[in-house]
Amino acid sequence: MKSSKIIQRIGQTDRLLQNGNIGNAEAFAKQLDVSKRTVFNLFKMLKDDFEAPVIFDRSSKSYRYARQGNIVMDFVTEDNN
Repeated sequence: MKSSKIIQRIGQTDRLLQNGNIGNAEAFAKQLDVSKRTVFNLFKMLKDDFEAPVIFDRSSKSYRYARQGNIVMDFVTEDNN
């Protein structure tokens, strides 16, 4: 998979997790148009590489972040003026 596609999927997954009511892995997969295995791989990447607190909330039966936050992947410059 191309790097840009992975970055795009991470961003989509992040937005869905912030919302917190997308549902189970099957619903996530449907929303992203990927397999459930890909969803679990994305969750693992978010947890391992970004230390994102991805959890499954049994009461809402949905994946979400354990605490509020988001993944930031952007080019940022410092203004030295």
